[in-house]
Amino acid sequence: MGTLKYGTGDYEFDDRILAHLRVVIAQKLRRRESFLLSWDHHAHNGGGRSSLWITDGVNLGFTFFGSRAANLDREWLDRMMSASHSVMGLNLEDVPEVPAGDDPVAGGSRRVAPKSGRSPARAAS
Repeated sequence: MGTLKYGTGDYEFDDRILAHLRVVIAQKLRRRESFLLSWDHHAHNGGGRSSLWITDGVNLGFTFFGSRAANLDREWLDRMMSASHSVMGLNLEDVPEVPAGDDPVAGGSRRVAPKSGRSPARAAS
């Protein structure tokens, strides 16, 4: 689990998700485009949802647990960027992760994980 540090908050995400978020956030902030980032909490953490208004001028940092950089999936990045332009912003539940075993860079298929009850992110306070 990596950490997105935003303002005074620390938010934990899987390293693969965080690597993709880093690219999306960097592209948006480079263009001076603010957006809403939302995700659901795991049920075993009490459930619920979190949202952050991502804008420039707020301290931002990314810390990854793993020593190897995640392979980036262009299709997933494109879907995340497209969602970030919507009125509802980027909701990670609406843009499912491509399973690591199906990573197109590694030669797998482009199959997308079904939208199940699992949550890709877990917030920590």
